[in-house]
Amino acid sequence: MRQARLLLAPALAAVLAACAHTPAPAYQPGVDNLRALRAGPATPLAVGDFDAGPKVGDERLGGLRGSSMSGAEDGLFSTYLQRALEAELRQAGRLDPEADLRLEGTLVRNQLSANSGSTGYANVAARFVLRRGEDVVLDKEIAARAEWESSFMGALAIPAGMQGYVSAVQKLAGALFADPDFQAATR
Repeated sequence: MRQARLLLAPALAAVLAACAHTPAPAYQPGVDNLRALRAGPATPLAVGDFDAGPKVGDERLGGLRGSSMSGAEDGLFSTYLQRALEAELRQAGRLDPEADLRLEGTLVRNQLSANSGSTGYANVAARFVLRRGEDVVLDKEIAARAEWESSFMGALAIPAGMQGYVSAVQKLAGALFADPDFQAATR
């Protein structure tokens, strides 16, 4: 009996570890995003509220080999996207909470899969609304996808999936900042 318990303990520990829940990694602004922001108009921007569409997983993302991930400090991925955009604009010297131009948005797609043994992916999309005072000057949906090499080993696949999600958010921010309509609206 003692020998059976000794054999079951590591298996139980592995199962419990695979069912972990962790917050998303801290967002780091992307170098390409900084370049895009500095190449465009230098107009300061405020970042308003972000929310999630009705069928979008805003509180937890699975797809991490039985583990799940939550978003920002409040656990929401819509807030994670909001904080990411603030970080990007702050890094470029364009964030101004009092600016007349305010960026708001709705997360409309939020998917993560690190369950395959060979490739993981994250798909994110948001409807961005840019307001000058109360006037809408941009209302556009933008999407981004990140893919990465995954592994059959959960210990490698889970952190790679979490970083892959951050990469997808960076790509989404970059797609917004490089968008000609966004650049025209921020002039």
